[in-house]
Amino acid sequence: MELASALKKLEDALAEHYGWSGHPFLRQEINTAIAVKAGRLGITPSKYCQIAASSQSELLALVEETAMGDSYFFREPYQFECLRTKILPELMRKQPSKGKLRLWSATCSTGEEAYSLAIAFREARPVQSEQEVEVYATDVRNSALLEASQARYRSVSLRELSEEMRKRYFEQSGGFTRKISGEFYTVIPDIRRVVTFRRVNLLDRLFWKGVSGRFDLIGCANQLAYLHGTAARQMCHNLVNSLRVGGYMMVAPREEKLINSSRLMQHINFPTFFRRLI
Repeated sequence: MELASALKKLEDALAEHYGWSGHPFLRQEINTAIAVKAGRLGITPSKYCQIAASSQSELLALVEETAMGDSYFFREPYQFECLRTKILPELMRKQPSKGKLRLWSATCSTGEEAYSLAIAFREARPVQSEQEVEVYATDVRNSALLEASQARYRSVSLRELSEEMRKRYFEQSGGFTRKISGEFYTVIPDIRRVVTFRRVNLLDRLFWKGVSGRFDLIGCANQLAYLHGTAARQMCHNLVNSLRVGGYMMVAPREEKLINSSRLMQHINFPTFFRRLI
């Protein structure tokens, strides 16, 4: 089988099981991962594509090799400022004085967004408040979740944070080994303890039955843009169902136009936030 034909079958399988589209960035990442996997197994890229397309376990192994772009703390600074000063305070006011907000980083990658949500809550909470937060964080890649659970990051991942924020929420240390030098920052235990990581394929229908109406805020940035049309619409529908009435969905600026639901209202002043109406 020619490589082009084999690659098409593999892309179709990834679209079916993970909702992935033919986005140029994804296609480049997939081609790189195919070359790595084929070389490791000592077979041609065409042969590897045939194997992976017909094996769910090998599809997942391929996904594990595929990076989903750069991730860092407070990736959209303006968005997180809105979250800290407007969105989270509004959600807190709707909760009992000793209540708990439930936030979800739906595609958490290596954990930066999930920990950013926990930090934003801590920054937004009034000094005397007894409210707590629970951050649920999911991703399809075990390798990313392992990194996330270790909560240890290079300084470049903290580039949007002030020195004061670094000192408040991170512990500084050296490199892992002699071969890897430089500064590393570990998220402090008080922030780590409120974040729970779990491997989830968001195209798994069974998963969604357990999260209906559960969350006050869902962060799903830079995911919808990589899904094909049908998967993106279904994903949006499922995310809305997972919000409590009055809760918010937070997306990346480039994904605002992908949100199309009569149950959501886009925030007038903060357009990357959508509030569930009914």
